[in-house]
Amino acid sequence: MASGMQFIPYNPKPATSHEPEPVPGKVRAKATLALSYLEQPPVQHFVDTAESHNLIFALQMAQSGSTAQNVLSNLSKIVLLPDLDPPQKVIGALGMIQDLIDELSELYKDYLAGENAIPGPSSFAQHDQWAKWQQKDTGILCFRPNGKQGLPLCVLHDVFRQFQVTATETLPSTLAAAQAMNAAFSACRRMPEHFDTEDERSEAFDLCLGPLFPCERWREQVHLSATSGHHGGWVDRTYEVNGVVHILREDKLEADKGDPYMHVARAYQLLAEKVRSKDPKRAKEGVPVFLLCLLGPMLLICGGFHGGKSTIVEPLAEPCLLFDDCLHRRQEVLARQLYALTQGVDTLSECRREQADFYLPQVPRIYPTYRKLYEQMQADEQTRPEEQKHGLKWLRPLAATHPRSLLMVATEDPKGLDQASMRMVKLVRQYGAEVHPLLATKGFAPQLHGRCSSPGAPTAYVMEYLSPPTDTEPGWITLSQFFKSPGATEYQEAIEKTLNLILTVMGDADVMHGDFRPNNIMLQVFKMQHSYTPVCSGGGQEANLKVVDFDWAGKSGSVSYPLQRNEDIAWPAAPWDRIIKDHDRELVNIWWREEFSSAFPDRRMAVE
Repeated sequence: MASGMQFIPYNPKPATSHEPEPVPGKVRAKATLALSYLEQPPVQHFVDTAESHNLIFALQMAQSGSTAQNVLSNLSKIVLLPDLDPPQKVIGALGMIQDLIDELSELYKDYLAGENAIPGPSSFAQHDQWAKWQQKDTGILCFRPNGKQGLPLCVLHDVFRQFQVTATETLPSTLAAAQAMNAAFSACRRMPEHFDTEDERSEAFDLCLGPLFPCERWREQVHLSATSGHHGGWVDRTYEVNGVVHILREDKLEADKGDPYMHVARAYQLLAEKVRSKDPKRAKEGVPVFLLCLLGPMLLICGGFHGGKSTIVEPLAEPCLLFDDCLHRRQEVLARQLYALTQGVDTLSECRREQADFYLPQVPRIYPTYRKLYEQMQADEQTRPEEQKHGLKWLRPLAATHPRSLLMVATEDPKGLDQASMRMVKLVRQYGAEVHPLLATKGFAPQLHGRCSSPGAPTAYVMEYLSPPTDTEPGWITLSQFFKSPGATEYQEAIEKTLNLILTVMGDADVMHGDFRPNNIMLQVFKMQHSYTPVCSGGGQEANLKVVDFDWAGKSGSVSYPLQRNEDIAWPAAPWDRIIKDHDRELVNIWWREEFSSAFPDRRMAVE
């Protein structure tokens, strides 16, 4: 050690009353100080520079102001050369350097957390910001961009389902309905006017809504902050009942200051995050809130819901143009929506008094029970109606990576342990409920146990769960999946025989499936190392097949092909044409020829 070397002591500056230095400045200062210590000869003599290369490089990057993620990962411990015993003075210097590195690491963590946090609502509303952040896993499921959506709000909370029903019904003869109509007429007269400032528009809209939502319950310019402390922001109005926010509202003077829909969506995300940390009971309810976007003379009413993993925002009705229509059509549409909103807020206020059930993320919440099918209920004529309901515990989407899947896995076992109680549930608006049981009685479709329906929401059809194969037990895969495995052609005849049996059953009953393709036909298989072996019946001659997805099924000629469908498929008829029973066999022949390079044998087979 050089006898005249002096170490520069590390003395942090005393705190002052001034604003703290920006984090990047602190980062550069501490990195510079740490490097100056490391470069002193007495310290260099004991530091393993080869092993500490990444650390020194990270300090140099930090000194230059870099915010690269690998800088943080390389801010590690100083590595000393082995078999050397540094003097106490060097040990003290090394301790100071390590303290600097640890402090620098914490600064980096905090700075990167801020840089990687979603911007506040005002910034997020700008098109270049939300377009960037909505690509991330933390993106709000709000339909922007396309595909960024979750389950429909009408199946997540009954208040949203009821809003959508009420908003399309004729207004009742009540005081609340009359007040909604008066508010609508007032808004349509006032909102088309010119306003000099956004505050003036907001205050005028408050007065228009006064008969329904008293002005004193609106809080103005409410700040919402994330629990991390990064990138909070403001929302123009919150409407609260007993301290609980039931409406978030964002008002824009005109269309030149960002998207109010994305603004209020981000504001709701911040609110949900705050509720999750401070009000576990309400968080368990999903934090249902109505979101209002006022853009000049246009109003959009949305809903917000937090399902445990994702923030979901969805428009609940078509936007209302607040114009003074002499035919009163626009006023009437607005009045129905405002009346539905008042009913929804009342419902949310009452819901807080009830005990919330526990739900897993990404599952529906409005179907706690279902009823058996009519044919099954007939066998229980002595059973009281309330005892014919069966409880459902929702477990997960069938495709776990698909947040908007309408195919769900549920169980009738409250503990979720009984494999025999597992059910697959399909949420759908249209379903061939008479064709599914027909095939199920012959063993050609999953057993259909029952259904549950509510106005304004898709019907939930509860059926047998076809579990996938495991290493020890057979299970079910789609026929299209099987066709991709090696050796599929070896079982062509066994598959063909069962397909002909299924087509015969439907043809004899004068019904059709409509979408009879390999992706809607399940095959029972044993899982091998690199392939699958079908499970066969009938002396090993017939593959075990079950048909699923009866959305287009029905009596022959009773259902039309939808106007929107995958036109890459060679369908037997045009989009608007009626589907007849012969179309199923024609469709099979098309894909069978593509798969096996031969026509599908037309064998009308006797079925027991």
